[in-house]
Amino acid sequence: MASDGDEIFSPNDAFAEMERQSRDARFIDWKPSATQTISLTIPPTVYPPKEDTALMASRIIKLGAGKKRKFLEVGCGSGALTVLAASLGWNVFACDINPFAVAATKGNLEKNRQTGVVKEGGIGPDGFPFEEKFDLIIWNLPYITLDDVTEVLGPMEEAGLIDTDKLGLPHRFMSSILNNDLLAAKGKMLLLGRSQGIKSTGDFAVRAWDNLTFDDGEMLTIFCLWKPYEFSEKFFIESTGSTNDDLFERSGIGTHVYTPLQTNGRGRRHRDWISIERCYAGSWIVAENSEVNPGLLQLAGGLAVLRTLDNSQLNLKWPNDILIHDRKLCGILVEGKTSQDSTKVVLGIGINIGPSQQIVDGKRISSLSEIGDFDFHRLDSRLNCELASLIEYRPDIPPVNFDSIRKEALTHMRSFGRPKHQGVVFDDFQLNHKGELVLEDNVVDDGETVEWV
Repeated sequence: MASDGDEIFSPNDAFAEMERQSRDARFIDWKPSATQTISLTIPPTVYPPKEDTALMASRIIKLGAGKKRKFLEVGCGSGALTVLAASLGWNVFACDINPFAVAATKGNLEKNRQTGVVKEGGIGPDGFPFEEKFDLIIWNLPYITLDDVTEVLGPMEEAGLIDTDKLGLPHRFMSSILNNDLLAAKGKMLLLGRSQGIKSTGDFAVRAWDNLTFDDGEMLTIFCLWKPYEFSEKFFIESTGSTNDDLFERSGIGTHVYTPLQTNGRGRRHRDWISIERCYAGSWIVAENSEVNPGLLQLAGGLAVLRTLDNSQLNLKWPNDILIHDRKLCGILVEGKTSQDSTKVVLGIGINIGPSQQIVDGKRISSLSEIGDFDFHRLDSRLNCELASLIEYRPDIPPVNFDSIRKEALTHMRSFGRPKHQGVVFDDFQLNHKGELVLEDNVVDDGETVEWV
């Protein structure tokens, strides 16, 4: 491995690669489960199945029979996971930038009496090697840093293990899938990488699924990605009275409307939400005819805003406000409505985009213009993805984790300040399973009675 300057590989690495090719291949019996054995031939410079492979294999097995749906593995290595998927009834496709990995995967499919299409290539400037639409796409992302590299497999395979992409390989991967239209309807992707390494780009929702912790404390996570609220209706309108009211006239979880001008919006306790000249108002149907937790849904809305804007100046003020430092930027409101035998719950988000002289809580409101430039429609797409990442339910994706939502909200709240209730300042506080504020023996469900200091 080269170590001078910005160069990753030196000419000597080519000779090292050639030397490794003269070594003997390994033959292993890989057990993805207690009841299955897959025979693999592993060339000397191809990544063999390891703990991360086993983690992904376990998730693929839990997904059940493939039923001839299309499966794609990016960076297939020895082909262990591709062979496994084929044995489960998936119609498999695979690719890798290492030609020896391509050869190994083809050979291992044949060795285990399975069939599939394997091509050289991957996520990069040369174009993606497939044009089909896939129901399941997986990739064990490169997660090794340059400082962690040791010469084990050879320069070619090490190149596939190192994440040196300045844009970020997860972002580039999602862009490639989107631009090539590779994900089938109701399809999903599984990416295995560092636990903090994958965030939504505004095109796909993201939720963690399975974890693997090594002895040194490093954690890898399988992330599931999907198109948010894929078959739900989405409406943009130039102006409206109330986006929440608009949705009470519609149906379908995930149905969404947004506008730059809301003339009859509401805040908590039915206060008017007065639209300024430049604002964002969006609402989603988040539940129909099912029990919900309004407090945690409201916090999820706040987290969606914080994740979307991703700015250290933002604070979460319990229960439903986003502030820039101590000035209000955004409000979140969850409302329910029952008509005849039907119950519907709608979540609304209002954000100030441009500057205004409007006063809230004795201070001039803040606006997005203070922290950056945001495209209105892209802002909405990001919010839609982040909200789906937190609360969208589908039986084939990771379950909604309200406990995680509660903990994430609590972390933001603690960085904002301490609650003062009935004249007492509390250094320690919690959120219960309803999203209510717990102050020692007191449970508070009304933010109007709490001051933050």
